[in-house]
Amino acid sequence: MACKRIVEQTKMKRLLDESGRPKFGVNFYAINKKGEYGGASIWSGARFAVNTGEKKSRIEECAYLYKREARR
Repeated sequence: MACKRIVEQTKMKRLLDESGRPKFGVNFYAINKKGEYGGASIWSGARFAVNTGEKKSRIEECAYLYKREARR
């Protein structure tokens, strides 16, 4: 919801691409007292590290609004 709100409130043309989407990225990470966690981003490709007390840490992908196109 926070990423959607940022996109909706961004009106300056210099901050938007030709499709009207933000040229910038914003990432959010959250955890609660139960140990539930997550991440969200405007653009695909954002990741975060997780260690839940297991022997090995891991990288997880954030949820996102827009898929980033491959750069040429």
